[in-house]
Amino acid sequence: MRTKKQFIKGICSILSCAVLVFTTVTAAGAVGFEDIYKIGDVDLDGKIKIDDCTYLQKSLAYCFSLNSNQRVKADVNYDGVVDIVDCTMLQKIIGGIYTPMTCKKGVDISSNNGAVNLSKITSAGYDFVMIRCGFGDDYTSQDDNQFEQNVAKCEAAGIPWGVYIYSYALNLTEAKSEVAHVKRLLKNKKPTMPVAFDMEDGDGYKQRHGMPTNSMLVKICETFLTEIEKAGYYPILYSGLSWMNHVLNNSKILPKYDMWLAQWYTSCDYTGSNLGMWQYGGEVNYIESPNISGVGVVDKNYVYKDYPAIIKNGHYNNW
Repeated sequence: MRTKKQFIKGICSILSCAVLVFTTVTAAGAVGFEDIYKIGDVDLDGKIKIDDCTYLQKSLAYCFSLNSNQRVKADVNYDGVVDIVDCTMLQKIIGGIYTPMTCKKGVDISSNNGAVNLSKITSAGYDFVMIRCGFGDDYTSQDDNQFEQNVAKCEAAGIPWGVYIYSYALNLTEAKSEVAHVKRLLKNKKPTMPVAFDMEDGDGYKQRHGMPTNSMLVKICETFLTEIEKAGYYPILYSGLSWMNHVLNNSKILPKYDMWLAQWYTSCDYTGSNLGMWQYGGEVNYIESPNISGVGVVDKNYVYKDYPAIIKNGHYNNW
């Protein structure tokens, strides 16, 4: 019996011949897309061309492994798996038969942004919004005072939206209170983007009140993500690259849950396979202006999954 490795090599050899056919259709063997976030740019050089198909074929033949960014670009049919089907679709992109999907851009907002003009955001080319619903324990005084208005604006405009809660939990009791906080605010609401748990210490609260151990921080995240999933919502964990790699790097939460990574840089250096969203800029933005005209400085993100389809088809978030 042929091994899986031998079978994939054989298939890739056949596909190589088909690629040669498509090469004759394209000038210089390249489509020349300038958007570096185009799906299909497997070698991450900013263009979709014949080399990307060769690169993908070699990875499928176990010559080497793709990193997390490359896997995002290689998942051409957007089903969460990199396989022979993606190789075939990539050939169609190169041949001009199929247009690759781009990673959509969006913003995350809170009361810190004031009364946001949503039309300014959408007209600037941003396609989704992550809205802070609140922070810390389940007290109405800790609801975000722009949450209801921001949800209403997204609903009226038909824009996909999700929520995040900024965590102040120092123990599991407080983590459960934060679950209750989100559930209360999402009652009778149907977001089409994930429910995010923002685990960081941006204002130094945890450090001032006794920073939990890494083990406890992992348990806090696990408690929130597990409980919010049990309640029928689609969870995602938000944190910075350093926390992801050195504090929360635990099999209890990684790669079990999707990751929303904060790294204000020119590229995303997170190597996990569960990358769902990347916050690429805020006050500092190396890719584009941190401002949106008429809105001001705002956090900006790329999303790598079709969350509205995943959430609706999976009947999450009250769908």
